[in-house]
Amino acid sequence: MKILAVGEVMMRLTPPNYKLIEQTDTLDLSFSGTGLNILSGLSRNGIQTSLLTNLPDNSVGKAAGAFIRKLGVKDDWLNYSGQHIGTYFLELGFGNRPSNVTYLNRSTSSFCQNELPNKLVEEAVLAHDMIHICGIALSTSKVSRKLILEVVETAHLNQKKIVFDFNFRPSLNEEIDYQQLLEDYRFILSHAHFVFGNARDLINLYPQEKLSEKELLQLFFNEFKQIEWLSGTSRKEDNLLSGFVYLPNEKIESDLKELATYDRIGTGDAYAAGVLLGYMREWPLQETVNFAIAAAELAHTTFGDSPLLDEHFIRKYMSQPKTSVFR
Repeated sequence: MKILAVGEVMMRLTPPNYKLIEQTDTLDLSFSGTGLNILSGLSRNGIQTSLLTNLPDNSVGKAAGAFIRKLGVKDDWLNYSGQHIGTYFLELGFGNRPSNVTYLNRSTSSFCQNELPNKLVEEAVLAHDMIHICGIALSTSKVSRKLILEVVETAHLNQKKIVFDFNFRPSLNEEIDYQQLLEDYRFILSHAHFVFGNARDLINLYPQEKLSEKELLQLFFNEFKQIEWLSGTSRKEDNLLSGFVYLPNEKIESDLKELATYDRIGTGDAYAAGVLLGYMREWPLQETVNFAIAAAELAHTTFGDSPLLDEHFIRKYMSQPKTSVFR
């Protein structure tokens, strides 16, 4: 199965050794994005992955393209135009101090300002079996919102499996009408087959309803009958994490994991990659969610947004969780 992700690539700048920005004169540079992170987790496990996006037509864009290839993600559908890339600084937290993210010029990035050629979009969708869409692109600009809606329409007309990640962020772009944003979400959900999100996202869909989680889920699956499952993670305090998959009439949940955190950015993407890998490999859902939460747990211990640990290492850890050294 071949999967295409559509979404923004951002440049991440991180002061080393848990320093604050004002304490450092060096920065670690990498590139990330929800779609790219998920593709990274799948590509290192033998899944053919591709990214459809716009990168700046300069040395920064070329560096991002090289980084994408290094992750094992195919670059056939990268388009280069414009001069800017969305950037964020990540000051890693330590102890009681939480991590801090500072965004720069995201709305002026090539992805948010420059339209992709229609032919490239159509060819990319037709060449793949599954399409991953991130809802955050509905909020970053009118250009990115238009792209996402066009991709969903093309994928639906050509009977492609659509994976939708809520990432509901209306505060990113105040120019977008909130009601229109909800309508766009509903349009995508009406065509999606698999959804990543949680009860908090469903509350945004049904803001007038004072319902329990069970009632929200029933309302959700009744409205969007073609959706096969809703999956996500749940944090209990900051260091306890579990994963779940909701079916229309069933909930499958992992054990609660106690986390040791080095870098938590991108850990949800590691979970999503684990769930999608389980689907593609036709694992039972309980095995899938157990594997995915182990992938997310281990992603907390590695630096950077993109998942780095493959199925072999994760399964070895699952079978020997107390081992200090694998030999």
